[in-house]
Amino acid sequence: MNAKVSVAEAHSHLSKWLKKVKITPVTITNRGKPVGVIISPEKYEQMRRIEAYLRMLELAKTFREEKVGVTAKELYEASRAELEARHDR
Repeated sequence: MNAKVSVAEAHSHLSKWLKKVKITPVTITNRGKPVGVIISPEKYEQMRRIEAYLRMLELAKTFREEKVGVTAKELYEASRAELEARHDR
């Protein structure tokens, strides 16, 4: 279940709603219309990973359709190596 609160309520009792996001997302509304959602850091990270995975699938599909000479696995390994090289600097 997703809790819904007004901007004014969220502002007045922010700490209460921040505790609530451990259990469920909290939708912030302005005049009854959703303007934002507060989620837990864990849920945010999960969503980021899913989004990245979906982008990778779309890229792999593009590579297959355009017959690009690089596989998704090769791209992943190259990007991983580049990230590790940046981290080591």
